[in-house]
Amino acid sequence: MKNYFAILLVLGSISLSAQIKSPEEFLGYPIGTKFTYHHQIVAYSRYLASQSNGLAQWQVYGQTSEGREQGQMLIANLPSGVSLEQVQQNHQKRIQGEKTDTSLPVIINLSFNVHGNEAAGSEAALNTLYALISKPNQSVPYVILIDPCINPDGRDAYVTQYNRRNYIAGGNPDPNDQEHYEGIISGRYNHFSFDLNRDWVWQTQKETQQRLKFYRSWMPMMHADFHEQSFQHSYYFPPAAKPYLNFIAQSTKDLQESVGRSFSKLFDEKKWPYFTSEVYDLLYPGYGDTYPVLNGALGMTLEQGGIRGGLISAKSDGDTISLVDRVKHHSALALNLVEWSLTNAESLKASFYGVHDKSRTNPSNKFAYYFVPEEELEKGQEFIQLLEKNNITYMKDMGVSKSTKVYDYSSMKQFTLSDKSIGLLIPAKQSSAPLVQALLDPTIVLEDSLTYDITAWNLFQLNGIKAYGVNENVFAEVKDHEGERLLNLDTTPHVAYIATPKVPSLNQKLIHSAIQIGALVTFSDVQNGEIIISFTKVKNADRVKFLQKMEKLNIFLESLDSYRSKSSYDLGSPHFKPIFIPKIAVVVDPVNDVNQQGELAYFLTQKYGFKPSFIPSTQLFKSNLFNYTHIIYPDGKHAALSNTNSILLTDWVKKGGKLILMEGARKILEDKDLVVKEDTAKHTSTYAMRERAELSNTTSGNMLQVELEKTHPLAFRINDSSIYILNQVSDFVKLPKDFTPVLKTSSKPNMMGFVGANKKAQLANSLLLGVKEVDKGKIIWFGFNPLFRAIPNQGQTIFENCFLYTEF
Repeated sequence: MKNYFAILLVLGSISLSAQIKSPEEFLGYPIGTKFTYHHQIVAYSRYLASQSNGLAQWQVYGQTSEGREQGQMLIANLPSGVSLEQVQQNHQKRIQGEKTDTSLPVIINLSFNVHGNEAAGSEAALNTLYALISKPNQSVPYVILIDPCINPDGRDAYVTQYNRRNYIAGGNPDPNDQEHYEGIISGRYNHFSFDLNRDWVWQTQKETQQRLKFYRSWMPMMHADFHEQSFQHSYYFPPAAKPYLNFIAQSTKDLQESVGRSFSKLFDEKKWPYFTSEVYDLLYPGYGDTYPVLNGALGMTLEQGGIRGGLISAKSDGDTISLVDRVKHHSALALNLVEWSLTNAESLKASFYGVHDKSRTNPSNKFAYYFVPEEELEKGQEFIQLLEKNNITYMKDMGVSKSTKVYDYSSMKQFTLSDKSIGLLIPAKQSSAPLVQALLDPTIVLEDSLTYDITAWNLFQLNGIKAYGVNENVFAEVKDHEGERLLNLDTTPHVAYIATPKVPSLNQKLIHSAIQIGALVTFSDVQNGEIIISFTKVKNADRVKFLQKMEKLNIFLESLDSYRSKSSYDLGSPHFKPIFIPKIAVVVDPVNDVNQQGELAYFLTQKYGFKPSFIPSTQLFKSNLFNYTHIIYPDGKHAALSNTNSILLTDWVKKGGKLILMEGARKILEDKDLVVKEDTAKHTSTYAMRERAELSNTTSGNMLQVELEKTHPLAFRINDSSIYILNQVSDFVKLPKDFTPVLKTSSKPNMMGFVGANKKAQLANSLLLGVKEVDKGKIIWFGFNPLFRAIPNQGQTIFENCFLYTEF
């Protein structure tokens, strides 16, 4: 009888294989001989699902900023009578420690092409899908999720540009040919030039938000992220390089070693070169390998040499690499990984559930609880949203039952927490404990400084949120606690209303809504960002609608019945400046930092709701500069403006324009005030240690404490005299004479994370944000990037203040 069923399975597999068209048969060309457009990838995926006899289904989980479909293929071999919905439900219950069916399938997730110009990934995904569906393995229960293209907008940007630049059939192997270089728009990134492989934990981008919602609905036990590196390299696979987050489970490390041995055996048999453990560490929580690891999975990065490879490229060692080869390597490894996962299904499940069991019962977090006082929650709204996006459990309205010693994140010292405190509580004992530990513990242990991303990101300190680490359970729910009443709606006309929203996006909604109905909006240049709204010329019905809208947004408005101030200047004082919706121009140039240019587009349009103009640098001085209130130059490899253009821009500033220069854009004006500190350190190193020696000249990405000039309007709405910034500064600037320092370092600034020894010597007494007043206008220079990856931080409040309190 067993032999009979085995024969049926084989015959069924052969029949299925014969019926389904291969990628070559469906597309009309062998995979790897052309680049496949995203719509073709979706079409073939849908075709495979339709021909799979119920084995596979294509699930759409979102849509990109440019309207392209995001979807994943689900391939499932389940026991008779068990549905995918049952698997999901039981799996999620088991994660939370509930007793469920012990025969849960192993859940595998493969992701391709998060960087659109690493284009072999999606081609390999098509081969992998065909192999898994046409000849399914039915030895053990499983669910395989395959995302053939995480970044559709980026991929099509790359493929379109490549096809436009390629004039030779089969490609030109000369690496200097134009087909090996992208145009101005890099396909690596999404529509807003964000790196989606660094966005997993922050989830700022539409594509990530949709994908992570789908990911968390399944919580895979293994996730593999298929990439490409320089075409000059071979192939990289695990074990990952150090540094690891020091609390990664030993079972995860053991599985990395095991799967690495499987890959080595495959590549050795094929005579394909590879390397392991040299780069691609597991430290930064926003990666497609570290984030799954923090959620219990075996996560890994797989890197085929291929960026700038086109269809074929000559390498410096005399060899060539073709797209066909790159696809072959990725496809073979993907199938090897699936087979390894099925063979080691019980080990994967044991490790995954073991991590979650330990997280719920005995986590290794520094604190048992993380407590945020209630008064901090208004400016902490984005922080709370981030917790929710990552399924981090928290409880509001929790009171402290007795005074207790705690760790104060602000002072980084011990503090006595009052028994009258009420606020938000994040327990360490929860399924997401490793993620909580990575984001909220005071310091990250860095066992090796040779890392290729940022090394500090504590959310409390970056956001200026007062919080406490607590190890004693002194908390109880405060019943019938409603918190502060946000708004007292009435129909009585008042002289004005005062608002001070802490969240940038709410500020803009408040101001835009008020100006739209004809209200007068002003701010006091000496009262830390209070916004005054007067409805003198507004119909009462419009005023009431406005108040109702603000109540829904949780924006607190205090009514005023007199122009006389009880504490400061009267409302008719010259200290109250008008607020207008700015007219912004962002200068677009090939020399710009493409990421920062995208970050500016994202913040100005998506977060603040502005409608800026993105003007090519060649067009800027042909236009009327006086059409704009603000002109922004992103960071980049800028040169000084011509004498004529410099005169035009200076004249515009003198007559009231606000020029915002980001980092290296300071060079356009050849301003002698902004002088970069010289590197005076001696540089000596052996050849073997040259890579580590270079670390001395880098900042890597850390958190740097800077002093704040609190009375300046750019510092409004920030309560502390010092803040932490995400520091990736390459050039530290001396304190100038003509620029008012808004942010600067002290003589001994605090720093968390890694900074090279030579750069560390330059940290003290440096300018990070300065304002130069030029007649009626201003030049504002940011020496750091407050918008970096849109990771929430107080620098974003300062950046918004450039447009909000513009008439200071």
